[in-house]
Amino acid sequence: MPEKKRVCMICGKPSDASICDPCKAQIQGEAIEKKQKVEREVKIAQELEKEKKKKT
Repeated sequence: MPEKKRVCMICGKPSDASICDPCKAQIQGEAIEKKQKVEREVKIAQELEKEKKKKT
């Protein structure tokens, strides 16, 4: 029985792990960017809410 070829589930390149290190780093980087974007949006919304309360 031939040995099963292991490849990255993302890029399809040969890899011992299910997701190769470059793909893992890319995915983690994208997640961090999205998290930071959401945190910035929340911070801006909180600042706008504070300004709104000051005006009333």
